[in-house]
Amino acid sequence: MNNPKDQQETPMPKGVTLLTDHDIAKLFKVSLSTVYRWRKQKLLPHFEMGVNSYYVQEVIVPLLLAKGSKGLQAAPVENN
Repeated sequence: MNNPKDQQETPMPKGVTLLTDHDIAKLFKVSLSTVYRWRKQKLLPHFEMGVNSYYVQEVIVPLLLAKGSKGLQAAPVENN
């Protein structure tokens, strides 16, 4: 059987920093509800551990720089 002592936690790779919803809200200067909406719209790459969502800083910061702190927006839908 699986013995908890036999299980090892996988360490985070060097140079990877995880951010929380609160961190994202501060970085983008938006409310938490905006962060939740962006996540639901799949504008923010994330992963979940338990009930918490985490974002990799090295992925998020380029988004911040590319989009500016005014917010992320989905690409407009073109009506042809």
